[in-house]
Formats: sequence, C-alpha cells, structure tokens
Amino acid sequence: MRGDDLAMSRRPPLLRHASSALVAGVLVLLSGAPSAFAHAAFLGSDPQPGARLQTSPKSITLQFTEPLNRTLAKAKIVRAGGATVPMQTTTTSQKRLVLRPTAELQRGAYRVQWHSVSTQDGHALEGSFSFGVRAAATGGGHSLQQSPLARGGWLRVGARLLLYIALLLFAGALVLAVILGRRGESWLTGPQMDGVDGVGLEAVRRRERSITGDLGVCAVGAALLAALLEAADAAQGYSPAGLSGFLLTNAAGAGRLAIIAYAAIALALWRRHPRIAAVMGVFALGAVAASGHASSASPRLLTIANDWVHLLAGAVWLGGIALIVLVWGPALRRHGRPLRLAIARNVLPAFGRVALPAFVIVSATGVISLAVQLARVADLWQTAYGRVLLVKIALVVLIALASWWHARRLRPRMLQTSGAVATVERRHWRVLRAEPLLGLGVAVAVALLATFPLPPRQLGEAGEAIASGPACDPCPLPQLKADELGVADGAGQYLVAGWLRRDGDRVTGTIRVLNYKNKPSGVAFTVRNARQKSCGTGCQRFSSTGGSVRVALRDGARQRIAELPAVWRNNASKRARTILERAQARMRELRGVRQIEQTTSGPGSYARTDYRLRAPDRLAYSTDRATESVVIANTSWFRTPDIDWQRQDYGAGIPFSTRRWFRWSNYARDVRLLGQWRRNGRRYAELALMDPGTPAWTRLTVALDSMHVVAERQISPGHFTTNTYSAFDKPNRIRAPEVNDER
Repeated sequence: MRGDDLAMSRRPPLLRHASSALVAGVLVLLSGAPSAFAHAAFLGSDPQPGARLQTSPKSITLQFTEPLNRTLAKAKIVRAGGATVPMQTTTTSQKRLVLRPTAELQRGAYRVQWHSVSTQDGHALEGSFSFGVRAAATGGGHSLQQSPLARGGWLRVGARLLLYIALLLFAGALVLAVILGRRGESWLTGPQMDGVDGVGLEAVRRRERSITGDLGVCAVGAALLAALLEAADAAQGYSPAGLSGFLLTNAAGAGRLAIIAYAAIALALWRRHPRIAAVMGVFALGAVAASGHASSASPRLLTIANDWVHLLAGAVWLGGIALIVLVWGPALRRHGRPLRLAIARNVLPAFGRVALPAFVIVSATGVISLAVQLARVADLWQTAYGRVLLVKIALVVLIALASWWHARRLRPRMLQTSGAVATVERRHWRVLRAEPLLGLGVAVAVALLATFPLPPRQLGEAGEAIASGPACDPCPLPQLKADELGVADGAGQYLVAGWLRRDGDRVTGTIRVLNYKNKPSGVAFTVRNARQKSCGTGCQRFSSTGGSVRVALRDGARQRIAELPAVWRNNASKRARTILERAQARMRELRGVRQIEQTTSGPGSYARTDYRLRAPDRLAYSTDRATESVVIANTSWFRTPDIDWQRQDYGAGIPFSTRRWFRWSNYARDVRLLGQWRRNGRRYAELALMDPGTPAWTRLTVALDSMHVVAERQISPGHFTTNTYSAFDKPNRIRAPEVNDER
C-alpha cells in the first residue's frame, strides 16, 4: 500500500461519509460513561448466600437485576451429596424467582443453582449459592459461571467462528464489489489485467464467483447453526418450546434470526442485484452487532452502531486481503513473475485505497469497544476476557505491520523497473499470504469473546448491582477478585469496607460505608489524600498512594476516621489459607485457653467478656456487667446480679465442644496475607479474611512458631469486636455451679 495509493483524499465517498459519522460517534460515546447492566444477573436472595438457618425455609427467593425470560429462567435446590430437592417454582414478579420445597428441608447444607437468559443479547448466565439448615453452608458467597466453554461452549465458539469467517468475507466481497467495481467489472479481475499473457481471466472470474457464492452459503448455514446452538444453551435443551422461547420472544432471538434472513437475501440477490445484496450484507453485520454484548451496554444504540461500523470496516479490510489470496492464489502458483507484477501494480493499489481508511476505522472503533467492555486497563491481563482481547489486539497489530511492510517496503522494491530481486518478490507474497492466517486468529478470538457471558465491565456492574440494588435486604456484597484485598473497620456506628488493588505505590479500589442493617449509608465521607468519584449511595471509587487508606466521615457532631491496611502480599493467598487452616487446627487442639473479648456497636456501647475454655466440652465466661455463665456439654448455668444460678439445656440438643469454638474458616471465602514480622524473637503473620455473604471481615495475628492465634479483629454490620488470646494449653478449672432447686 504505497503512500500515494492510500491518500485519504482518494477515499471512495462511502468510506468518507462513514469516517465522518464515526468521528461524531466517537465524540458522543466518549462524552458519556458506557456503563449499564442489561443481563438478568443475580442481585440477592432470601436466605442470603452463606446463611445458616435454624429452621427449614418455606421458600427461597432469588432477585435479579433485569426482567426474567419466564420460559427459560430456572433454578433448583441441591442437597450436599447431589440429590435434587422436590419443589415448586414460581415467578412472583418480572425480576423474582421463588422456590418452594414440597417438604421440610432436613438438617444439612444446600446449594441453589440458577439459570437466566438476557433478553437483550441472549447470553445465558448461571450461578449458585449455598445455605445451611442447622448446619454450616458449603460456601459463604455467590459464584457466577463465566467460562465461554461451559456447557459445551466449544461448539458455540466453533459455530461463531464459522459465522464470522464466512459472513465477514461474504459481506466484504459484496461491499468491495460495489465500492471498487467499475461498470460491472470485478476489481479483482478487471480490464487492467487483460494484458497478462497466459492467464485465463475467465477461469479466475469463475473462481471469484464460486468463492463468493460458497461464502454466502456458509454464512447462512453458520448463522443457522449458531442460532440453534445458542438457543439450545439458553433453553437447556432442544425442546420446541425452549427454542421458540429464545428465538421468537425477545430481541436476542430476533437478532439471530435477522442474521440468517439478511444473509439469505444477500445470497439470493448478489448476482443480479449486487448493490441490494451489499446492503443486505451490511444489515447482516448490523444484526450481529445488535445481538452481541453491545446490546447490553449503554448508550445502547451508539454502542451497537460502533460495533456495526467495526464489523463493516473489518469485513472490508480483512475480507479484501483474504479474497485477493483466495481468488489469485492458484494462478500465482502456476504463472510467473508477469502475473505477480500485474497484481502488484493494479489489484493491490486499488484495494489500498479502501484498506487504510478501513484499518483506521477498525482501530478507532476498537478503542471505543475497549472502553465499553473493560472497567479498567488492568482487566486486559487480569481477566480471561481481557487476555483473549489482548491476543486479538496483538494479531490485528501484526496484520497492520505485515500490510505496511509488504506495501511500503517490499512492493516498491519489487516494482522497480531495473528488476526485482527474487528473494524480495517471494518475501512479499509470503507476507501477503500470511495475513489471512493472522485474520483467522482474529476470528477465533472474536468467537471466544462473543461467547463470554459477561465482559469485565458488565461483570463489575453485576457486583455493583448486588451491592446497591434496593431490592435486597440486606444486600450481599461483591466478591473479591484475585488481585484485591478486602478489609474493613468501624468508624463510630458505621462499617467502612474496602475492595483494594495495588499497582506499585498506587492503591485503587472501592470504599463502601454500611449502617448496622448492612445497607449503604447516606452519610458523607471522603478518602483522605485521594482522587475519588461516587459510585452510588455509600460508595466511592478512589486512587491514592501509601500503605493505608484513611476514610473520614461525620458521625453526628464528631468526625470519625477508619484506617484500612493497604499493603499485602498479592501472590500469597495460598500461603495465607495454609496458615489459617493450621492455626485453626492448632487452636481446636488446645487443652485450654483464655479469650478477652471487647465489643462495641458504636459510641456509647461497650461490652467486655472474659472467656475460659477447657477441652473437650467446658466453657465459662463473665462480663463487665457481672453476668456469669458455665457450659458443660449439654447443660448451661447462668446468673446475674439479680438472679442466682439457673440451670437449663444447652444448644437445642447439640453439646458444646471447644473444637467448634474456633471457626474462622467459615468466614474466610477470601484470605490474604497482610504481612509477616519478628518481635521479641518470635515470628508473626497477619491475615485478612473476608466473607461477603455474612458479611464479615476478620484480621488474625498468628504466632508462626506455635500457630496460636494471639489477636483477632472482626468487623460486621453493627458489631465491632477485638479478641486477645492467652494462657494456651493451660487447663482451666471449670466446675458446675451449685444450684438451689428449692422454690
């Protein structure tokens, strides 16, 4: 592509107008934040994820962010071990699914598995959460299935790959025929090629027509196959009711049917009415954009338009390269240098006049798509979706470099009148033939991206919806990502929690302030020495530097400060969990231990309790209000300043055990290692535990030589507790009090 061939002033009118429209679209898109959530994603439940219930629930309610497709939305309750619980399912509102067990749930752990389908882009979402009935749940939070290969996803990826290859090449062939064709002549085999001796141009033209027709047939077939596979995934089977529920009742299904219809019309008309066929090909690409992730982003119409232009420009650029190789490839192998020079002088420059503008448009719309799909730049390498997108970007860059190399470096040397060097000529055509192979890699990446249930930005917005949606009470909080630290502290009566990420000295993340009901608080607060932006009620996103994050808020007439640690070993989560499990096991083996607990729920409230434990089944404690209690196995005794010792049964038939006293792993969905240090000859480690389901945040200090937990700080809504542990393995004398049974 020589510079004079690719001058922007020589662009065809269609691309010139498209570029002008694109510039306007870029300005509009970048002026607003493309953030919306149009998937039927899990918002909350009753009971909450991770809850432990004392009685069997009469119903389990699931709340979603968007209206449910009532035909396709499903859920089931599975008991630990795999047995499905008999139940009835109803939708009490457009966004709510209610499960009613037909019999009382027995003691044990249960998992709720749900399946929803977006009415916008048709992607199926699946997730699960656990709760327990008189037993611990098997997991504290909610999990979301994000793999594009789940549920036989490789078939859907393969169908999408065939669709993108066939439709992009077919639509590209139709559009290029209109843009570059002259008086019905093909731009690939026009009159300028008639002077090449020994070349049967009619055979080449027949090959071009055959390839175009075959691509059209493949595009229609691949669109039909992709629609059936995606409908079957959404409907969880091939039942007529399920398929029609996906294809005939919402925009997602209509978009997939539109791809088939437009491609079929283009195939039927491309010989006799090439201009109408080209328009139908362009509409088919628009239907692809309208039924993809762009349809669930905001502003919706502009993001769809951006993807549409991106696909159209890609069809012109990559489709043109592939057509040159497919149509002329066999002839190039049979004929010598005169044909190669004729193509280099006539075909490639003609294509170059549209290739550069198309590449510019692909690049510009691709940047906009990045902003729509990713919440932050780091998502490119920290998420599976981003890594696939990074591969796609790298392949596009390689194609661009290859085009520049053969057009600006190799082709001018090959066309020199003094004669080209044979090695240069061979290298030129090898580079040109390599571009379609790189384009195939791009198509594979695009097929994978299209099959992901949620891009990172929308996945993050699902978490935000969970955190701030008014429908849940209380609202479960977002789960931590692999590179995040979850910590919290009390500030007056409020809970201040952070989801923190570190990049060198810089700390970024989200701060949320919750009240004692676990709801976002409207109290004003600020992150000290940080850039910040509101993300809703009781929520601030921030960026700062330093080893801690200081949050200031107004609690009545006083200002309160919460200080959150922001230094941790980012790649030591496995070691942190190992320390936790070993420390918990060691504490459960103790013959005896003393625990001093100090608890507050805010200013004006304070309680101190002195616990003494003796293995295997004895506990005694006293409070600062002169309340005392003794527990031995199935029996407990208590007294207050006004009441003498009273005896009663303990624990509803479950005897007390010192082994069950230490249960940090139940509140440790995520574990991080804050640091290790040495003091007075002993080594210590501090762990940060987070369970978004309860929710609870815990910090443990562990003596590594003995694996004793020596200090604990636990934060939950309306309950801020500090524990210190001592007198390890010293047997405490705990006896049953004497009770006067006379009345």
